[in-house]
Amino acid sequence: MKAAHSTTTTLPNQTECTPVLLQQNHLCSRATFLRSVLGSLVLLTVPGVARAWMDGKLAERDDIGDGIKALIKTYSDTDPYPHKFNDALVRLHLRDLDFAIAKGIDKEFADHYVLTLGVPIARHIKPAIEKLGKDCFLWGIFERTSCSYQLYEHITVKKNERSFPCPYKPILENILEKEVTYSIRWKDVCEKWCARIWHGFAQTAGVTIKIKTGTTCKVKVL
Repeated sequence: MKAAHSTTTTLPNQTECTPVLLQQNHLCSRATFLRSVLGSLVLLTVPGVARAWMDGKLAERDDIGDGIKALIKTYSDTDPYPHKFNDALVRLHLRDLDFAIAKGIDKEFADHYVLTLGVPIARHIKPAIEKLGKDCFLWGIFERTSCSYQLYEHITVKKNERSFPCPYKPILENILEKEVTYSIRWKDVCEKWCARIWHGFAQTAGVTIKIKTGTTCKVKVL
């Protein structure tokens, strides 16, 4: 990663808040300053095509403090295991999948999930693939959507390929060892949940993918 420059890069249509401006105008608003900082972080981490989706209003939200406070409290919870930002979401997926498998409706459960999210995939991602290429499929279902960046701790981006640590394995192991007894195992999560929904999304978007599940999962569009 390149070293940061002294000047601040901003998102399109935002007022730049550089060190010079700060010296000349001590009334530079907190929102303007925060926009400039967040703008720099975003431009370092989000692909160029994704920036078109951003409206620059993040710094205007008045609930950011609450979100940061919740994040700090979550990571402060280390008993019986270190909690992470995705803890509640992972547990929800595991609980629902355990119920679906126990009732013999796990395929219908995964199909319904694909169906509910298939509308934006067919409406937005599929046309983008036709114009910009197959990598848009992976971008659309992983780093672009909160369904993924609120689930995966980090996503490694390569052209036509995404990889990320499995969020389910450590929490499921803790559940099976210390808390309640589920009927599912990690293999069930990989085969009856992750693989099914990714293949379902790919079918909706009209692409073919290759999946490798494990401690680190990898999805490649062919």
